[in-house]
Formats: sequence, C-alpha cells, structure tokens
Amino acid sequence: MNITNTMNTPTTNTTSPLMRCDICRVTLPDSSTLESHFTGKRHQKAVRSVDLRAQQEGKAVYLTKLGELRLPEVHSYMSTFGTVVNIAVGENKDIPGRLHHVIVEFESEDVVPVVLSKNMRDKHLVAVPGTDPQKFQAIKIYERKFKERARSPSPPACSSVSHDQVKLRLAIIEDCEEQLEELVSLTHLNDEDVQFRVNICKNIQKTFSRTLFSDCVIYPFGSSINGLGFHGCDLDIYLDLGEQQEMSSSNSSLMNDIPVTMTEQQKVRAAMKVLKEIPQCARLTPILAARVPILKFIHRPTGIHCDISFKNRTSVRNTEYIRFCTETDVRVRPLMVAVRYMARHYGLAGGGGGLKMSNYALTMLVIVYLQQLEMPLLHTVSELQEVPGLEKDIINGWNCNFCKDFTQLRPLPVNNSTTLELLAGFFQFYSQLDFASVVLSPVVGKVIPRTEFTSDTTVANHFPSAPSFLGPTGLQTDKPICLQDPFELTHNVCRNLPDKAVRYLVSHMREAALVVTSCLAQETRPVGGLLNLFSMEVRMEVEVKEESVESLLQDLDLSKRDFFLHNFKISLDKKYLTWFSKTVQEKDGDQEDQGAGVQSDTQVEAGAHLVGVVLGDCLKMIEQEADIESIPVEDCTKTDLNDMIKDIKVEDVKIDTKVDVGKDDNDVKCDQIDISDKELSEVHIKDVNEIGHGDEVKSDSGDLKRTVSLSGAETPSKKLKLQLPIVYRAGAGWTIWSQVWAGRRKMATLMEKERENMSTVEWEAMLSSKLGEGEYRLTEPEVAFRVHLVGREGAGCVWMGLEKIQSRKKAFESLVTWLSSFVPDLVARLVKEKVGQVGEQMGKGVEPSLKEVSSKDHEVAIVIDKTVADVAAPPQMSG
Repeated sequence: MNITNTMNTPTTNTTSPLMRCDICRVTLPDSSTLESHFTGKRHQKAVRSVDLRAQQEGKAVYLTKLGELRLPEVHSYMSTFGTVVNIAVGENKDIPGRLHHVIVEFESEDVVPVVLSKNMRDKHLVAVPGTDPQKFQAIKIYERKFKERARSPSPPACSSVSHDQVKLRLAIIEDCEEQLEELVSLTHLNDEDVQFRVNICKNIQKTFSRTLFSDCVIYPFGSSINGLGFHGCDLDIYLDLGEQQEMSSSNSSLMNDIPVTMTEQQKVRAAMKVLKEIPQCARLTPILAARVPILKFIHRPTGIHCDISFKNRTSVRNTEYIRFCTETDVRVRPLMVAVRYMARHYGLAGGGGGLKMSNYALTMLVIVYLQQLEMPLLHTVSELQEVPGLEKDIINGWNCNFCKDFTQLRPLPVNNSTTLELLAGFFQFYSQLDFASVVLSPVVGKVIPRTEFTSDTTVANHFPSAPSFLGPTGLQTDKPICLQDPFELTHNVCRNLPDKAVRYLVSHMREAALVVTSCLAQETRPVGGLLNLFSMEVRMEVEVKEESVESLLQDLDLSKRDFFLHNFKISLDKKYLTWFSKTVQEKDGDQEDQGAGVQSDTQVEAGAHLVGVVLGDCLKMIEQEADIESIPVEDCTKTDLNDMIKDIKVEDVKIDTKVDVGKDDNDVKCDQIDISDKELSEVHIKDVNEIGHGDEVKSDSGDLKRTVSLSGAETPSKKLKLQLPIVYRAGAGWTIWSQVWAGRRKMATLMEKERENMSTVEWEAMLSSKLGEGEYRLTEPEVAFRVHLVGREGAGCVWMGLEKIQSRKKAFESLVTWLSSFVPDLVARLVKEKVGQVGEQMGKGVEPSLKEVSSKDHEVAIVIDKTVADVAAPPQMSG
C-alpha cells in the first residue's frame, strides 16, 4: 500500500489526485483504480514483503469511524496535512463494501503531532460525496501503535532413526541376510509410535465433528500405514469432510464464512481456521499451489509433522495397495525397507523435491522390478482388478479397487531368490535401465518402450482393458523418468524429477549393485557386509552435452554474444522437425536452392516458430518489432564450411610426414602440382576431421600430394577445425503488459476443471487472459525484450537468448527466471502434441524429407579432385 502523492501542494478537492503505487509501480489515474488496486490481492501480497514496523513507526496514524467514506476521500483529506506515502486498508466485515479502518503513513514524522494535536481533536470532518445538502463524517484518528507479540515456543523434535545406532548394530552381525532383518527391526514404527498417530487422528476427527463437518472421516495413509514407515516419519491424513450440517450457535463463530460447496483450497483454509483453535497444532502452513493442496502442521506434544489433504481417496488406495504388496511375500518388505533406507541416507528420496524422488515413487520402482521378474513375486494391478465378481471403486474417474483375497488370485511361480539376491538384482536392473526410452507400469508389470505410447492403438496392445490415458492432459511420457501410477493412469509419479536427479540416482544404483553383489558370496564378501552400502564413494555420471552455448558463441561476432547473457536451451524432436520442414516451411516458398543448409535453417526456423507460439499465442505478449530500438533484424548469419575453405591455401612444398585422413580404402597419395583458385573451390567435404599445416591429403584420382594450411598460420601445429555450420537469427521484439507468470500455477489449479478437450495453446492462452483480467493498461509495458536464436546444424536444439530493452524494476529478471523453465517445458508439450496429431504414420518413424546431418560424423577428409566431374554435388532436399 505504498503510494506517492504526485501533487506537490495539499489539496481539499473531493476528487482524488493522480497517484502511483511505489510498491507495485503502477500509476493510478482515478478514484476507481485507486480503491480496486489497494484492496486487490496482488498489491496485498507485495505489501507482505515490507517491514511495516520499521517503516511506519512514528510516521503513521490510525483512522476509524469512517462511515460511508471511500478511500479517495480519505486520501484527499489526509493529504492536506502532508505528503501521504502509504495507505493500509481494513474492510468492514459486518458491512461489506465499507471501510473499517485506514492506516495512513506520512513522509515526515512532523505531520503526526499536528494531526493528533488537541486543537484538531474531534474536528476531523470529511465531506461525504454525493450528499445534498453537504454532509460531513466525523472520523477518529489515533496514533499507530505496534504490539509486541511473543512467538510461541517451538515444538519438540520428533525422535527419528539414529544412523549411528544402525551402523553399530549391523557391525556386530556377519550374515548379510540377518543384517537386512536387523535393519527392518531397527527402523520400523513401534507400538508407541503407532498409538501417537492414532490419537492424533482421533483428536482431529473430534474437533471437526464439533463444527459443520460432523460427518467427517479421517483416513491416515502413507508410510505410517503401509508398513514401511521409519521412526519420526510424517503422518499423512486424508480428511473427508462429508456433507455440511446446519449451523448452530456453538459452531457459528468458527464456520460463519464457510461456503456450502468448497474447492480444495477453500477446504484447506477452513481446516486451518478450525485447527488454529487447538493449542496442540503448531506451525500451521497451507500449501495451496500444489497439485494436491495440503495443510501442514506440527503436533506439539510429539513433534510429529502432519499433512492433511482433501482431494480424494486415491492416496488411501495407493497405501492399501503397497501394504498388500508387503504382505504378499515375506521378502518384499525387507527389500523395500533396505532400498528406502539407502535412498534416505544419500538424499535420493523423501520430501522436499529438487533432486529427490518421493518415497512413493521409489516404492513403485521396487514393485515394478518384482513384477517383471521371470519368476515374479507380485501380481500386476490389472490382474488384481480383473478378478470375477470384484466391484469397482471409482475415484475421480479411475477404478481404484483391487482384490485382496489371495485365494482368488492365481498362484505365482516359485521364486527361490533370497532377499539379498533380490536387492542386488534391483540395483543391477535400474543401474542398467535406460529410463529415457521406457515407461514403467505397475498396471501391467512391464517396462515398455516409449515408442509404444504414440497412439491409443499401440497402447491398447499392452493395456487392453484400461481406458485411454494419452493426449495433452494424459500420461507425461516425455519426462526423464516415466513411472505410471497404478490407478490414476494419466499420472506420472516422477513427472517433476529433473534429468540431473536421474543421473544421480543411476550412479548410486550402480555403486550399490557392486556392493550388494559382492556380499552374495562368502569369498567376495567385504568386511562389514551391507554396512558398505552406507559408505559408498559415488562418482556422479557425467552429463552428456551436445554442445554448450559458450562454444556456439565463440563462432559469433562479439557484438552478438551479449544477446545471450540470459539464455536457455530448447530441444527439438526429429519427428517435429520433419513435419515442420514439410508442412510449415514449404508454405513460405520453394526451398530447392537451400542445399546443405536446409537442416540448419529448419532447426532455427522451427525454434523461432515455437517461440512465437509460446510468447504470442500462449502468453499473450505483443510483437512490437518496429517500436523497440535495437539491432536490425537479420534473416540469418551463418558460419559455413565454405567460409572456412576460403582461407585454405596450397603450398608447393614436398610432404614427408604421412597422416591417416579418413578410412576410405580407395584413398591414394597426392603429388605436388599447381592448383588454381577455381580448382581449390572444388573441394569436396567427404568426412569431418582436422587437417593441419603439413598434413598429407589424398585424392581419388592419382598419386598427387598437397599441403594445406591456414592463411596466417604461424606454426605448423596450428590446425583447421572443420565443424558443422551454425545459424544465428535475431528474432522479433516482444512487450508484455501484465505479469502473467505471477500466480500462474495457482490459477491453473483453480481452472483445472475447465481444461477438458482444450489444446495446450488454448489452455495456456486462457490462463494468460484470466491473469490479465482486471488489470489496467499502463503507459509502459512491464517488460520489453528481443529474442535471439543460435544453433548448430544437426544438434537437435537451439539456444534462446533474451536481450533486455526496458523493464519495470526487476520484472525482466523475474521473467527470465520463469521463462527458463517454462519455455522448454511448454515447447516439449507443444511438440509432443503436434507429433501425436500427425498420427501413427509419424509414430512408426517415417523418413524425414530433409537430408539429415549426423552428429556422429566428426571425421572428415578434404579431397581435392582434379576435375569438376569428380566433385560430388552438395546434398539436395528430397521431395
């Protein structure tokens, strides 16, 4: 509520002066915008980051008894005493639409004593607009005071598993199988832990039963229930509020503003209001923007962290299924406990996100492994659901029921593997699995190639009885790991796990496989047995990068490198590039003369096309190329092979040193001859390699020798490095007038029900429009910038750079941070959607219409031919 009065002299006009909010940097031209802005959520959120006590103490006054006055009249009156720099608005809850109080902060401390002086006491009369005869409202003004609020003591820490104790107990045990049993015994929840959690659930249900939700039911789920919980694990609760009852006098104070039909976010707020009255609930924190909104709190007597969700019973069913799996075979639970404890020790799994996968996802990995064994230990979910006579339990459109009666299930084949052998097999299996190319599905108990998920027809071969789960809102198979939920088939439980986390996981799996495998035989068993599993020195798998943006920028002019200070990579699918070259580019004109550069042009042009869709169609930015001062837009700047060849000169020097260039058996030596510039231009690029000064070059036509060197080369060791060409493109300028990135995830959650049958572009465009509703068009945009693209031929990606033109405060930096993750993700969704629309033809691998340049061909020979007829023509575009 930081506003600055732009009028230098006090005024008694009833019309509000032109003002500006310094916190939000918004100009407020009239009274209607003044009031709507300072009562809006966006401004209030910005104010919460300000230390009001340090800013207002001694400079602010408290106004009440405002009657029918509105904010413009209050501001106009208080401006007669001095410059107003802050206003805090408090609405009247009993009379909606009226002000209860207003806190006014002045620029100078000298103003406050004048306003509060005895001479002015009971004389603060403000004219009420629209009254005839003119009426005045007598307002009360007090000093703005701050109360000291002592923070409640922190709840005690919940007791957890002591890793030192675990190591001590395992060290005195020699047999590795017994070590696994001891690990389970040391980590499992004891009777006291279970009773604590039962009491918490009972008390919560009693509390809610005294409100409108007397029919509510508590469902604990997660590690506390599925048999895999450790000491100190969180308590997860699903709270089914049921039907609201009639309000009585005893609960009206708590629930007087609860709507009849509530969203999940409203349920979280309602639950927070109820639990705030319970002293045992500390540190209540609502998480409203998550996929499943939850209310977190700490149970003060025990220190147990609790999470309450309100979405549906799917999580409860998932817990029942995991517990069923642990009871199917006595080896399953020790295996899961060992895997989860190892992952917990190295920070591979647990809460907090980032590089950690959820414990639920890790447990699903164990289940899929046990299902896909030649002698499986677990039934598939589809088999459990196809038992005759089993009723369906439909939750949110998905059947979440399964058979728990072992007598009705087919007997599984006998598997004589020990728990230790299964543990070694688990680590070996996932250390060798290419996660990026498969889908792991506990529904069918298989590891399926992702190429089988291109259409409903191919999916039906593996899921004959399952409903469709593909499409824009379907299963996300383009993530580093695709692990399907056993019941909600469109849910990838590893959808938020980044690629770095997968490499981190695989590296630990590889080392763990070596440790556990060595424990299988007595002669190879290391000292300490499985204790070595918790002292591994894991070497992180190196990320394979096609090329960094720094190496690309080395080939650009210095003037263009600054455009990529803010950059990120956009990956492009080969199938999409093929579609783009056939469908989009061919509409813009004939491409027969593009020659070898067509693939490179296609790559950058496809990137520019997708960036235009993202910024213009999805985010509602405005293309303002003519209005933004910047460098002139260039169509394309290439660093091509032909430019490099111009610097090659031939010297009449005899060559004694021989080097192998290429692997062609038909290559023969070249002798020393004179060669003209025309003949030199007829150089044929056959392979890619490095040829330095003094290197021997072979010809297809005779025993001739040639020496090639770089013009201006100072030493014989300097070499010519022939690389595939790069393409630079200066794109359009863009302006954005609304911060469509602020609150986007929350808006998406609220609008999720309206997403059905919407394309990705339609969905993102609707979110942008909703976020921009009610905002006033300012004289200047939030951000103005220009897009730049650079890429190397055949790399399968382009780099996007953002050049800052103008920005309000730190809006550009905030936008860049958000776009760096949003654009690559949205482009991936757009590409996936387009490839899916092409149909099964693209899914089966139709040959691209453009000559593909292989990134593996790094060895090249320069072959100088004697005649033009021997020179191979550059590759041409087919069709």
